[in-house]
Amino acid sequence: MSEAKTSRLLNLLIALLHTELGLSRDRILRDIYGYDPAFGEEPDDEDPEKVAVLRKFERDKNDLRAMGAVILEEQGFERWDSTEEVPKYRIDPKGFRLPPQQFTAEESTWLALAALACDDAVAGADAQRALRRLEAAGALPETPPSQVQPRVRLDPHWLALTDAAARGAEVTFDYHATSTGETRRRRVQPWGLGQRFGQWYLAGLDVDRGGQRVFRLSRIRGNVAVGEPGAFAPPEEGALQRALDGLDAVPERRARLRIAEDRALELRRHWEPRGPGPAGWDVGDLAYRDVSFTAERISGFGDAVVVEDPPELAAEVVARLRGALDALGSRGADEVVQIKPTRKITSGQERLERLMDLVPFLLGGPVTVEDIAERFGMTQRQVTQALDLLQEAGPIDSAGFQSYIEILVEDGVVTVANADELARPRRLSPGEAVALQLGLKALLPLAGREATDALLRLADRVGAVAVAGGQGLPQVDVRSEPQRNAELIPLLSSAARAGATLLLRYINPTKDEVTERRINPLGLFSDGDRWYVNSYCHRAQARRVFRVDRIESVEPAEPLPLPDGFEPGTGSVFMRGPDDVEVTLRLAPQARWVESSYETEDGRDLVDGSRRVRLHVADLAWLPAFLAPFGGAAALEGPPDAVEAARAWLVSALARYGGATPTR
Repeated sequence: MSEAKTSRLLNLLIALLHTELGLSRDRILRDIYGYDPAFGEEPDDEDPEKVAVLRKFERDKNDLRAMGAVILEEQGFERWDSTEEVPKYRIDPKGFRLPPQQFTAEESTWLALAALACDDAVAGADAQRALRRLEAAGALPETPPSQVQPRVRLDPHWLALTDAAARGAEVTFDYHATSTGETRRRRVQPWGLGQRFGQWYLAGLDVDRGGQRVFRLSRIRGNVAVGEPGAFAPPEEGALQRALDGLDAVPERRARLRIAEDRALELRRHWEPRGPGPAGWDVGDLAYRDVSFTAERISGFGDAVVVEDPPELAAEVVARLRGALDALGSRGADEVVQIKPTRKITSGQERLERLMDLVPFLLGGPVTVEDIAERFGMTQRQVTQALDLLQEAGPIDSAGFQSYIEILVEDGVVTVANADELARPRRLSPGEAVALQLGLKALLPLAGREATDALLRLADRVGAVAVAGGQGLPQVDVRSEPQRNAELIPLLSSAARAGATLLLRYINPTKDEVTERRINPLGLFSDGDRWYVNSYCHRAQARRVFRVDRIESVEPAEPLPLPDGFEPGTGSVFMRGPDDVEVTLRLAPQARWVESSYETEDGRDLVDGSRRVRLHVADLAWLPAFLAPFGGAAALEGPPDAVEAARAWLVSALARYGGATPTR
């Protein structure tokens, strides 16, 4: 979008907000588009110049609607002495502007934490914009406590699908069905998205098959094509939840497993032992519902676990192990060639939305040019351009005189006046509201029973201040699966705030051993549906991260101080060490979440949509157990010794199922 169009759209928005009775089409064409027939001439709708201007007007209305503006078209008299009614246009300010907001200190902290929870490439920008707008409307989020960092992991297709659901647009994509092993094109009317078993699902009407279907997002191959908005009516309330409840209604099944003695300690906590098996093995049953999810889990134990029954689960485990093996050391697609150094391209919609968000920020001043640049991620040159655009905008009276927005920059401090139409922040977009709601629901494990209802009410309040026009909030159903040791999360959080020392008994899954650790919890963070405690471990004399569901027991211990100069670092599943091995991974689109969750480096785009990244690993024995559940979606490219170690691990695991697999 050119600066000329941005300026025109901004003036059109101001004009439609400023009028109470509406503006006629001819008045808008004169004031905003400069189309004014010579005095005494009757406007001719067949005039090529007017036809071109009218097309531009229609496009501009659609652009404003895409940003949440509800443009009302009503019949009325253009002037007091008019004898004929004409179409008149206006925007209802109540439906466009964000109402004043008041939040308690606790609610403000929750909102700030919620924005951090979605701070990723998929929905992070939406969450931060929503937070800034609520702040401008009266909410003053405090800096969130560093001890708590929830994270919501979203699928790369999240934005396209939620936007399509909000707009009532059909979507088309290629879908891999594990039940048949086939990948087919699907055309779906999306109702919304929900989380089950740590995975995201799309529910909607399968147009070609004529029935309700649920699709796991990680099985979508390639891009999602989005059709025209308004193609179908919104589903009835609760349709998404009922569709996803069908996943929960799948009857519980039991798998017969064989586990090597003194191994897979983590899995043993979830099965029912049936006694000894062949020499060196124990036999038992594991309850499950979803074959794919369970196969992911079992494949990570390698040759320590064998599925004896049912055959379909065993086949799925074998497929994942073989997929990981086949991908080992493979070259993958070529890297995308960058002709020029990449730079962020600001879209026209982003530019206009930023202008609308800038004015309330300026009115809350004093604000410097540097403050604006930092707040909105702009260069100082971009700030100057934005201020120049604002100075060219303002309401136009019936005589054609424009009252411009006044911008004054003095000693680097920016002040604004005569900007009443933009003084209030606009309502949240559906994407912004949903991103913040997701973050709030990610806090539920920390809230305790008393605060849970308050958090859910706050999420409803966020939804209530979203735009209510051509877009509605897509249905989103987030369910945190019951997690072992969930009751420890508030306890560990309190210990982190108090600086206490705790004694843990903890399962190390890589070494299949239970160790005792004295730790000082530094903070809690989540990644997907798992919670972790970031700690100083006195046994290792270094920072360590422990997964909460692997804690066997916890009790208070004699207080121990942190060493002088200790840096707690950031909440991350991975930590660097001086003896780490650097490996190269190739991540298919469904595995690209690894890049942000595991602090990878040097990410490079490949022509097939994958990413090549570098990862530092403390123990190569951990790596194949990490790769196996992906079934090849996360491929180890090098170095050679890491590839060979992973190959030996995977070959040994496959040999348990009777398949002779070559090592090369």
